[in-house]
Amino acid sequence: MLKIEGLCVAYGRFEVLEGISLAVSPGSVVTLVGANGAGKSTTLMAISGLRQVTSGRILFEGKDIAGLPPHEIVRLGIVQVPEGRRIFSRMSVEENLFMGAFLSPAREAKAEIENVFSLFPVLAQRRLQRAGTLSGGEQQMLALGRALMAKPRLLLLDEPSLGLAPTLVAQIFKMIRAIHDQGVTILLVEQNVHQALSIAGDAYVLEAGRIVLHDTPEKLLARDEIRRAYLGET
Repeated sequence: MLKIEGLCVAYGRFEVLEGISLAVSPGSVVTLVGANGAGKSTTLMAISGLRQVTSGRILFEGKDIAGLPPHEIVRLGIVQVPEGRRIFSRMSVEENLFMGAFLSPAREAKAEIENVFSLFPVLAQRRLQRAGTLSGGEQQMLALGRALMAKPRLLLLDEPSLGLAPTLVAQIFKMIRAIHDQGVTILLVEQNVHQALSIAGDAYVLEAGRIVLHDTPEKLLARDEIRRAYLGET
């Protein structure tokens, strides 16, 4: 579904991504893990058209989408849940959700919002509440729900557990599994490596703008350097 070949992205003279390559198969969950500043979020922003590509290709179903404007990429079925949720705090829960469906006809949006409410019942209970008054976990659910309103085929998740208590992290990842069970392909960026590897079928390790490891989660967890660097084990 998605194939990245030799992707380079720079901020001014500083090269953040140095020729990375990865692939995401239809129906899979692939995770990209790494430390702060490794280039994980930049990778997702490049896929979404939010960061200019210096060189390389981003192929979605064989079509090079590097350089397309973000709304055209969303129209193709690639939707991102950004780091930090980025909800519209002064708008209601329902209004936030409809913002995710701005490319869809009104009738389809109304049908889709019921699917979101079935996945996230708490959002249905708070549909008229201002989004900024929700708890952190509820805001993350809202960000996920808003992305689903665009009917994604490939969902890009950037640090969905950021700033959440452990019990809420488990709840959010349970919901991500439910989204995947609906047939949505997922590319996940996550610092909580244990949770990320527990949900993924394929994993890449990014360090200083380069892919340094690619394997199944089970094989990565068996490597001492991974357990030391990302799980705090000795």
